[in-house]
Amino acid sequence: MKRKFFLLLFFPALLLPLIFMGVCAAVLPAKYDATYMGELRYKYERLSSAEGKKIVLIGGSAAAFGVDSQLIEQEFPEHVVVNFGMYAALGSRMMLDLALSNIGKGDIVIFLPEINEQTLSDFTDGTCALQGLDGAWPLLAEIRPDLYPSLIGAMPSFAMEKLHYELDGAAPVPGELYRRDSFNEYGDMDSPIISRNIMPEEYDPDLPVIFSDDLPTEEFTAYLNDYARKVHARGASLYYHLCPVNEMSAAGAADPSDSGQSTGPYSSARRSARDFYAHLDLVLDFPLLGDPGDSVMEAGWFYDTNFHLNRAGRTVFTRQLVRDLKAALGDTTPTEIDVPVMPRTLAFLQMSDDEDTVLRRSVYAGNTEITEITIPGTVRRIEDGAFDGCTSLETIIINAEDPSQILVGRHLLDGTDADLLVPAEALSAYRTDYRFSQYADRIRARRT
Repeated sequence: MKRKFFLLLFFPALLLPLIFMGVCAAVLPAKYDATYMGELRYKYERLSSAEGKKIVLIGGSAAAFGVDSQLIEQEFPEHVVVNFGMYAALGSRMMLDLALSNIGKGDIVIFLPEINEQTLSDFTDGTCALQGLDGAWPLLAEIRPDLYPSLIGAMPSFAMEKLHYELDGAAPVPGELYRRDSFNEYGDMDSPIISRNIMPEEYDPDLPVIFSDDLPTEEFTAYLNDYARKVHARGASLYYHLCPVNEMSAAGAADPSDSGQSTGPYSSARRSARDFYAHLDLVLDFPLLGDPGDSVMEAGWFYDTNFHLNRAGRTVFTRQLVRDLKAALGDTTPTEIDVPVMPRTLAFLQMSDDEDTVLRRSVYAGNTEITEITIPGTVRRIEDGAFDGCTSLETIIINAEDPSQILVGRHLLDGTDADLLVPAEALSAYRTDYRFSQYADRIRARRT
């Protein structure tokens, strides 16, 4: 009896702060409209307003960077193309849920997620989801309730940040590339900035691509098969297509049997992709498109991650995707997309040999005395664990004004309690950046 009385007395007191946070988040004007995540509701608007038959591409940022929707429309003029790819941290569940009610008879849905545990599981990052839903809260009704706990857990910090922006009369200022106006009307990432591979080593070693039979997870596999049944019930078709993969990033990409030709048709990376497809064919109840080996591409076609293509690479992948879809549909018309010249990478220009371009783990890791580290603007990548064991480290000063020019992984701050100090004018750009956003609560403005 006492326990019940205690709960009745204090439960409202525990619930009120969360209700207040939710009201703040919903009532205050949208603040993230200009950011990369702000694109979410505009993708939804395009999908929901599209008339006639559609080709809908669903996935993370590999889909956003990976296709030229206008070229697809040229090859399939009877369809409207919608690029519904956003961000791996949102998770695939959220994007698939949001799309479902707008799928209709004759539509073609192509699922092309990145190969990782975020996109091939039930994962959803609550903070990213709330930023994407900001100003479009009715979309919550499109999302299955079992994703709500992630959003509720992120609500307090999201609401407080939004309240601070409102009180300051400000809004997040995104970086040069990862912003909503980098998307075109189809939902493709389409910026002249994306011209060549800017990774110092031509791939990101901190995020290797591993074709694992543990993916998709059992729960997500069941979800996908259930989703396929719902799509088919609407008179539409669902396909799985491997997203673009930087061959250098795939485990075991080099193989002695290739005679040094790692990009050949029998490379280890391509064989791993085909083995992964064989696994998917056993567990998924809907068809796979194309030869996955064709999605394992040379480093020169990529931009800033192991999944993001540059503009020339986007054309190459789009051409292959079109050909794969035509084969599945029995369409024998020729594909009128020319293959462009592969851009030279930074490594080809010999920039990766400069010691300043990569901050290696061996430089500072394990240093128990250092209290402050300054990273010059010439650094293009910081290895995961670069500050591991730096128990006295309090501050990491980053001089680069554009966060999109620095590659960081998911374990940048492992083993240290230090904060990241960035130029004050770039604070919100760092906090909303594709990579740095995961460390937003430890990013501070550096006053000069």
